[in-house]
Amino acid sequence: MRRLVILSGLALVTLAATVMQATIIPTGWRISAPVANFATTGTMPQGIALSPDGTKLAVIEGGFNPAALRILATTDLHTIRDIALKDAFGSPVWIDNHTILAAGGSTNAILSADIGSGTVTTLQNAGPYVSAIAVSGTTLASVSDTRNELDAFRLTGSTQTTPLRTVRTGLHPAAVAITRDAVYVADKGGATVTKARLRLHATIEPPVTIAVDLHPAAFALSKDQSRLYVACADDDAIDVVDTATDRVTQRISVGLPQGVGASPNGLALAPDGTLYVSLGAENAVAEIRDGKLIARAPAGWYPAGVAVDAKNVYVIDGKGERSRANPEFDPTAKHGSGYVAAMLFGSVRTIPRGAFSAQSTAAVLANIPSPQPTPPQTVVRPDGPIKHVIYIIKENRTYDQVLGDVPGANGDPKLTWFGENVTPNQHALTERFGIFDNTYTDAQVSANGHNWSTAAFANDYLERFWPPNYGHRRELYDFEDGAVASTPHNGYLWDDANKHGVSLRDYGEFVSYAVIGGGFVTTSMSGLTGKFDEHYPPFDLQKSDEARIDEWKREFDGYVQRGDLPALEIVRLPNDHTSGTKPGTLTPQAFVAQNDHALGRLVDIVSHSKYWASTAIFAIEDDSQNGPDHVDDQRTTFYLISPYAAQGVHNAHYSTSAVVRTIELLLGLPPMSIYDAVAPPLYDAFAAQPSLAPFDVLSPRIDVNAKNAQTAYGAAESARMDFTRADDVDDAELNDILRHAAGKPRL
Repeated sequence: MRRLVILSGLALVTLAATVMQATIIPTGWRISAPVANFATTGTMPQGIALSPDGTKLAVIEGGFNPAALRILATTDLHTIRDIALKDAFGSPVWIDNHTILAAGGSTNAILSADIGSGTVTTLQNAGPYVSAIAVSGTTLASVSDTRNELDAFRLTGSTQTTPLRTVRTGLHPAAVAITRDAVYVADKGGATVTKARLRLHATIEPPVTIAVDLHPAAFALSKDQSRLYVACADDDAIDVVDTATDRVTQRISVGLPQGVGASPNGLALAPDGTLYVSLGAENAVAEIRDGKLIARAPAGWYPAGVAVDAKNVYVIDGKGERSRANPEFDPTAKHGSGYVAAMLFGSVRTIPRGAFSAQSTAAVLANIPSPQPTPPQTVVRPDGPIKHVIYIIKENRTYDQVLGDVPGANGDPKLTWFGENVTPNQHALTERFGIFDNTYTDAQVSANGHNWSTAAFANDYLERFWPPNYGHRRELYDFEDGAVASTPHNGYLWDDANKHGVSLRDYGEFVSYAVIGGGFVTTSMSGLTGKFDEHYPPFDLQKSDEARIDEWKREFDGYVQRGDLPALEIVRLPNDHTSGTKPGTLTPQAFVAQNDHALGRLVDIVSHSKYWASTAIFAIEDDSQNGPDHVDDQRTTFYLISPYAAQGVHNAHYSTSAVVRTIELLLGLPPMSIYDAVAPPLYDAFAAQPSLAPFDVLSPRIDVNAKNAQTAYGAAESARMDFTRADDVDDAELNDILRHAAGKPRL
């Protein structure tokens, strides 16, 4: 288990009070200051519900830190009670003003909480992994995310249930709505809604499948039950289903013209029939009246659900109000370890309904990065001198952790664990090709990191499920290599390239072993079929990055000989992840030094080839979760390597999506989401005239074959960790081990 970190209620209030102005988050998007009351919650609030009397809000906290049910007053959002839960997911349901039901996630149960006493009991076993519930009258329904199943019960009193029906649903059911005689289920893993009849004394009809837009995530049922509103997260649409005919009669677009990526993920109907929609990836809430989108209003970072009364909209923000620096990064401390997932507190905002207007819509648009004018004669163009891109994705390091010792840039050498002695090539690359000290990963961890790195997006399924997965409350890791629920609207870079006739080759990204334990590599991504190296290992710390480069070089030499180098190569170099101090494996410094030398070798090989003059190499971490940084816990290392790279210190704010957008522009590819569409290309990072001198790889300065001893700090803990998949370890424990291995005392 990862070490779980909680701030006290007082600390949460204090933290909330300090966030009162607009901020820039790592993506480069702005978060507007709250216009009314707001409060900080625990990590990743998943759902919100208004009490029957309108005086209280219930919020399910289901992120990395321990799950909880938070009760807040609607008047000023102060916390009335915070009830610890073993697990919870989805939106809570009020039975009366004192009793709340919750989907128990990995408890495989429907939980009942008494908010007066704070006691929690199991109302009904159901599951596995109960992800959503609904109640209407005496009917209770729940769905199992991993079994793809609906269970319906009859409520008898407040503590008894009687089974009614069990029905197979589509993939990953995510929301439930109950009418007089049926239950509707949103099949988030696909593009359907499942309808099951619940007549007790008639022939049981088979379930009905209703086609809707991609990845339905949330429901709202009209007061007369004639219309079911469906938030389709990956098609930026609200589909309106006629419950008499079970057909979609209207499609309401909630996306922006810049590109797909609104992620509608929560719905609430006001007493007057106005519909409010949380737009997770737009950091906004939409107002819909009479089937038309009327206005938007700014929310916090990644809104994940809404509730509404006659006067106000209440929105939960899954990632809160801002990101944070983590120079302390002390995973052994009881509070505030500095680990990104533990610090990713959510928030609740009150938005007066009267605040939705043309002005609030303008504020939402102003929070999105403005388009960058294309400089005349820029080399960042499809018909320019750069014809080939090699895109390298590494694992989990912050800027300060590696480059904090570089003079003249914004680094803190006290936080540098793998400095020039360990990473001489990365330091030499910054001196030769320029250093970027204001670049950020769009992701927090590897689960969403590899999606942001290859799709410039992470969808709602992924953003909701990685936090409990990393908190070890959901075992299923289905975020890469063909996981359909995690696949966004426009797919990935390889899909973009295939659609537009751009040749590509993949080395280790979104692939896996055909047989557990090694051997040939396969993929579940149709866009990569026939376009990946079957001999290049996926994430596997038992395989050397040097061996990876050997295999990559084998193919590269063939391309040089034939003159047919693909326009795009995606290369995964993962071993800077390290395996802690697991006895018999490489030391953390050896792993990072090996990774550094492998990167240097690749640059050396390309720069001594005939393709050097026409190539740009981009190298970035998929996320920066495993280190300290005095600026932001998502700031990372990034290298642009090319004869056209401009030397010096680059202070402009860039993110993963900016890197992806630059690659797209060089190759003539359209953007895949709103994030790469609006991201600033790296125009200023390229010089007009090339410097064609090759780069000579530097030899390691330390022993890259050094192994961890049985007596190393954290050896026993490391030996118990599972390093077969990126991040499938206790992050705080691993980071503490790495800090000791680097010889860094606590600050």
